[in-house]
Amino acid sequence: MMRRFVILLIGLIVLALALPALTFDDTSLQKTTFVAYGDMPYRVTLSDGRTDEAVLKEDIVPAIQQREDIPFVIHVGDLSRPEYACNDEFLYEVKDLWENEIQKPVFYTPGDNEWTDCDRQYLPNPQSEIERLAVIRQIFFSEPKSLDPQWQYEQNKDLPENELWVYNGVLFVTEHMVSTDNGRDEILLDDPQVVLTLVEQRDQANKQWLDHAFEIAKSKDIKAVVIASQLDPFGPEDGENNAFTRCTNNAAYKEFCKQVQTFAINVKKPMLFVYGDTNAYCYDQPFDVELGANIWRLNTPGDFKYIDASVVSYDPTNSEQPFEVTGLLSGESPPQVCDYN
Repeated sequence: MMRRFVILLIGLIVLALALPALTFDDTSLQKTTFVAYGDMPYRVTLSDGRTDEAVLKEDIVPAIQQREDIPFVIHVGDLSRPEYACNDEFLYEVKDLWENEIQKPVFYTPGDNEWTDCDRQYLPNPQSEIERLAVIRQIFFSEPKSLDPQWQYEQNKDLPENELWVYNGVLFVTEHMVSTDNGRDEILLDDPQVVLTLVEQRDQANKQWLDHAFEIAKSKDIKAVVIASQLDPFGPEDGENNAFTRCTNNAAYKEFCKQVQTFAINVKKPMLFVYGDTNAYCYDQPFDVELGANIWRLNTPGDFKYIDASVVSYDPTNSEQPFEVTGLLSGESPPQVCDYN
């Protein structure tokens, strides 16, 4: 009897000593923080006399690099205006800035300014949009990122610019969708039929990629989902339609919005859609609350208007407002109304 008592006592002591360690290592209740920005630098002069490029390099990048609570960055495309972004040398400069100055993983989803718009006649050297996309893939996506296996990183085999990863139970996924009806408009130098065929293939690959991400998101280990893309599928208020209806009225993007909403209704996990492309810096819930109460959207700063980056935190303990957004430099919350003026 005494021997059993001693064994039980030792077991209780071991358990008591182990409990603090288990509590300390538990990440399920930790906040997950990252930075998102896009549509800069456009090399425009601001009211203080500096350019947005100077603010990016002198203020935003050092702030990201120094913040220990920021493990990675999402860039939602439009690296600059087409005059600069359609240039190999500029793209390598951007890559160097990310790797040697930010020094943290940057997950980038291409914008129209760096490929679909490169054939515009106002440019000094109009180029094939198909060729520019091939250059982007070679420079930024020719090799998968080297990340800790715990991130569960994947790169799409058909669209290498589409990536997904998991951090602290939050699933992140990028979708290569751009404005110009996702590349259907203003095909000026390439064979239109070839381009449109590639667009359809990209649409299908995007749908399959998001379905794949949503299958992962069904796991009980996934607490929330963040989707990042370049395009703004919503547009300004028109007095008649809500944001979801404005998206579904656009043939190029309606299937994406339906896919996101269907998953949100069925799975009921917090979802954040992060994008750029327009100057309507804002953070709100764009869908009808009854059909998408767990969906939020963030139109990141940039695009001449608000020169900053967004610090986004997911708090698993806050069911009503799981995502918090503030300006990296300003510390202020984004507008709750999307102003396209």
